[in-house]
Amino acid sequence: MAEAQTKLPRGKLFSYSAAEFPMSMASTPVSLFIPAFYTQDLGLGMAAVGAILMLSRFWDVVTDPLIGYFTDRTRSPIGRRKPWIIASVPIVMVSIYYLFFPPEGVDETYLLIWIMVLWFGWTLFNIPYFAWGAELSSSYTERTRVTGWRTTAGLLGTLIAIAIPAASQELFGWGGRSGEMIYMIGIGVLLLTPLMVVPALVAVPERKDFVPAQMNIIAGLKIMWSNGPFRRLLFAFVLSSLAVALSAPLFVIFISHVIEDPTAAPRVVLGYYAGNLLGIPFWVWLAQKTDKHITWLCSISLMGLMFPQFLWLGAGDAWLAAFFLFVVGIGGGNMAVVPTSMKADVIDLDALESGEDRAGLFFAAWSTATKMVGALGVGISLPALAYLGFDPTIVNESEQLFSLRAWFALVPVLFYLASAALIIGYPITRARHTEIRAQLAGR
Repeated sequence: MAEAQTKLPRGKLFSYSAAEFPMSMASTPVSLFIPAFYTQDLGLGMAAVGAILMLSRFWDVVTDPLIGYFTDRTRSPIGRRKPWIIASVPIVMVSIYYLFFPPEGVDETYLLIWIMVLWFGWTLFNIPYFAWGAELSSSYTERTRVTGWRTTAGLLGTLIAIAIPAASQELFGWGGRSGEMIYMIGIGVLLLTPLMVVPALVAVPERKDFVPAQMNIIAGLKIMWSNGPFRRLLFAFVLSSLAVALSAPLFVIFISHVIEDPTAAPRVVLGYYAGNLLGIPFWVWLAQKTDKHITWLCSISLMGLMFPQFLWLGAGDAWLAAFFLFVVGIGGGNMAVVPTSMKADVIDLDALESGEDRAGLFFAAWSTATKMVGALGVGISLPALAYLGFDPTIVNESEQLFSLRAWFALVPVLFYLASAALIIGYPITRARHTEIRAQLAGR
């Protein structure tokens, strides 16, 4: 077991993690700014955009398991994960171009087509990329280090994507509105994606000593679903992610109508990602000192306590909102690192039970659940606000503004509480994982 405990070189971690940089640059505006861009700037209806962004993700229920299944079975001279990542890059770039730089007079069909192409491109990238990360080490603590590096790279990409429009707004008075941010971020993503993916493909070898998946996809899914710790981990992650997903599509709208400063979104959201970036080293350190699920429970408690504070914000409170998001972001840094590390531990249990290395299928199931959460978040929040009478294109009355405040600040807390209830007493502790690895080594 000495090999499993070897620390990965920083150069290898850097090269692997660099690919996450441009993908996070793109994913942040899709979740935060695309809903406001296509409703406030381009004039599409809130309910229609919410429905499109939700329904488009249901295609992933089909594509994610298939990609996971086939990447586990792929054999090529460069590995079983890299061919899929190479194929994903042009698809992601083309869809980003059309989605971020739409022509005049776009309609709902245009948004539906290109958001679906983007989701498919990200599926081709994310599932093999994250499965590859889980296979870089079999150590309980080293896996948290891998996810920590990858998440930090992604956060740096996100911070730069937000900081450039924020700086432009402060210096030149342009860059703070949704359409302006989308334009600037899109250019950066298109330039950096091929440059940042290449180091991982060239400098980081894939694992050779794996047992290829042989069983059919239905049998594989049944065994995966019978994995009790995985089900518990997945539901806890879905609930905590849904807390974020229900508020994220409303962020720009909240800033525009509650804070009453439509140009403040970049500098306010910087607070969240700055908190992420500062929180990750702490959570990685703490996860090395105690069981991972304990750190996750701490982060959820922090986020659940902070969200209700947004209820009291009003006009001109941009910097206070940024501080609240900074504290929430510290907790959010854990969600980006620790659950994924825990998932790699669960995959070891599956390898023990199935006799195969099927990380791709597990990450496909995780990816599908994550996408469904994002779809439900925007598909529920935007139509719910429309039903409550809120209209992002007009000056709303106090009653409608309170509906926006209450939904943004209070609804997430319910899901944090439900997630915490599942995390308490999580069975795969550090000691249990040591036993699983010993059994795998013995086999």
